[in-house]
Amino acid sequence: MEKRGNVRIWYDLPVPMRDGTILYADVYRPDDDEKYPAILNRTPYHKEDNCHIVDGYVHALKLAGYGYNVVIQDVRGSGCSEGILDPAGSQIEDGYDTVEWVAAQEWCDGNVGMVGESYHGYSQLAAAQANPPHLKAICPFQTSWTKFPALYSFGVFSSVLFGWVYGEALGREKFYPGALSQEAKEQMEACGRNMDEQLMWLPIKDMPAANVPGVPGLDFQGKLLENIDNPEYLKKIGRADAFDQVQVPCLNLTGWYDFLRDKTIYNYMKFRTEGGSENCRNHSKLIVGPWNHGDRLPGVIDGVDFGPEGSGDAFGITEVFRDWFDCWLKGKTTPYVEGAPIKLFILGDNVWRDEYEWPLARTKYVSYYLHSKGHANTLNGNGVLSETAPKEEPCDQYLYDPSNPCPSASPDPGRYLIQDQRPLEAREDVLVYTTEAFRETVEITGPLKVELYASSDAADTDFVCKVSVVHPDERAYSIGCYLVRARFRNGEKAEFLTPGEVTLFHIEVGNIAMKLQAGYRLRLDVTSSLYPDADRNLNTGGRIGYETEMKVAHQKIFHTAEYPSRLILPFISV
Repeated sequence: MEKRGNVRIWYDLPVPMRDGTILYADVYRPDDDEKYPAILNRTPYHKEDNCHIVDGYVHALKLAGYGYNVVIQDVRGSGCSEGILDPAGSQIEDGYDTVEWVAAQEWCDGNVGMVGESYHGYSQLAAAQANPPHLKAICPFQTSWTKFPALYSFGVFSSVLFGWVYGEALGREKFYPGALSQEAKEQMEACGRNMDEQLMWLPIKDMPAANVPGVPGLDFQGKLLENIDNPEYLKKIGRADAFDQVQVPCLNLTGWYDFLRDKTIYNYMKFRTEGGSENCRNHSKLIVGPWNHGDRLPGVIDGVDFGPEGSGDAFGITEVFRDWFDCWLKGKTTPYVEGAPIKLFILGDNVWRDEYEWPLARTKYVSYYLHSKGHANTLNGNGVLSETAPKEEPCDQYLYDPSNPCPSASPDPGRYLIQDQRPLEAREDVLVYTTEAFRETVEITGPLKVELYASSDAADTDFVCKVSVVHPDERAYSIGCYLVRARFRNGEKAEFLTPGEVTLFHIEVGNIAMKLQAGYRLRLDVTSSLYPDADRNLNTGGRIGYETEMKVAHQKIFHTAEYPSRLILPFISV
């Protein structure tokens, strides 16, 4: 045991799971013998190294000082805990067992909440799905039930997520020396030195890095590829929406530059409409700040300063946790819980605003139609966006070659959106459509949607839409991006394209809240890949992850009176 001021810390408490596996947890609590509620964080990032939980935005020491037991547990197969780290399993059972173990301890009063972002957020969704009796509230930040296997739509595999499991498997040696044979470590290190080559491997299922013998957890990729289009499998492993099974209120938090922003907002909307209890439906909340993905919630990203109210510290996020848990774990009435269900940071204005629904009821949706003279290719093409509906115009065309896919720009999720898109807009397989400069300040708050009329000579392909803000100095920063796999454009049942037939694609690009000053413009990019965030569609219609052959697809985008492709923007009066 250790003491820090008025906080008592116990390290490596063993927590038995129903199958006999032992997981280990640290506990931060007031330095007395009273019973207190508990706040649980289940992490794969090694509780000893996960300093942001201790002194960052969760701040275990502060929360302990507010009268809570803060429990930080290494999930199965990570850190000190036994077992195999498997993103596809064990979370539901382990979450339930841990909550009930915590509630039964002599230092806990029987009330348990959960907190954390990304993987920590998913671990909360899984536990809440199982409805442990002593779980009273959760805070699933920057997360999704369906983060694995895809960042995008159903049937898309995200190879970049493999790197996460790869790194965790190698890091296992720190806590369990000898867990990997010398041969296995050498093979993994060799593959890791050229991960670009690994991610381009065909078929994906045979990627050498994912098939190193004797490395627990690496087989998750093969299992997911085998079941990439099997909804029942995804449901079985807890990777499908289960909002109607969650009984507790959920505090959802994300940032406008978080790569799981739209998933988190979707979670909030579903909890409010489909939650498994009135408590969940009526009391779940949403916070969206100017942040990127991760635990720091900074007020400055890539040189962009969001002002004195932009950081998580300025927002008072730890105090928000205190108010949230004081309500649900201690029965107190707190201003935050009683207030508006949504708090939005308005980019450009750099202020916080309370709202009561999403999308906002006062939204005016305006269509900006695609136009060109038949050559919208690259930033130097003739593509434009305007409120004028098209009449007769030539279509735009490009070739999508899976051997030379358009990149997703950065492999770092923290830079998912806030980066200049112009280098990608120099490619011939990127169509670029831009508005005229706005003449006065406008606010765009809500979902960004595209109706895209397109054809391909392939039976299956991908279409990507990206919306960016163009600054007066010509920098183009993305505010939303989404990929749709053609065969799954209408849901989870595969419907292949008829080559050459014009098809309408509904593409939900993302959500935003932003004021644009006079002189700024908006831009829509259209292409057919976001590699490596999404696997390359090989355009054959073959089995995803098992294909080796590829073909070049000839893509056409239409903007005529019959096929009026358009970007739909959510304007708010200023």
